[in-house]
Amino acid sequence: MTTNTKPIEWGVREGPMEEKPIDKIALDNGLILELYDHSRRVAGDRWQVSFVARLEVELKREFFEGSRKPDVSFEEIREAVGDKAHYHHEKTRNFIAESEKDEVFKGLKERFLDANLVYLSSPGFPLKLILRQYRERLRQRIS
Repeated sequence: MTTNTKPIEWGVREGPMEEKPIDKIALDNGLILELYDHSRRVAGDRWQVSFVARLEVELKREFFEGSRKPDVSFEEIREAVGDKAHYHHEKTRNFIAESEKDEVFKGLKERFLDANLVYLSSPGFPLKLILRQYRERLRQRIS
């Protein structure tokens, strides 16, 4: 008796992860928050549900003027960080039934927005992100 079954290959992705744009949100500080669905089928009717939020902050001299001015020069920060700083947040839930995946994704998105939208929209966020990435790059150079 011959069967056409394929052996189970653990750890092999059943479906490719696709970047599906969900929404773009214009924030009060001028940044654009981009939301993506990176969910994929992993086995049978089971899914890895993945929500991704990203934004870019272009380095601008105006972030480094006035009372918010850091102790480091704009040029030093640009040399370490580059022309843009990047924010990336990803939340993933594994082995979710296909019948529940949309609701799980919606929950991940709503919880993220409820917890982070005010902070990401604040006028001080761009400089904070840039300085955090600057400090991270300095630590990487030392390590």
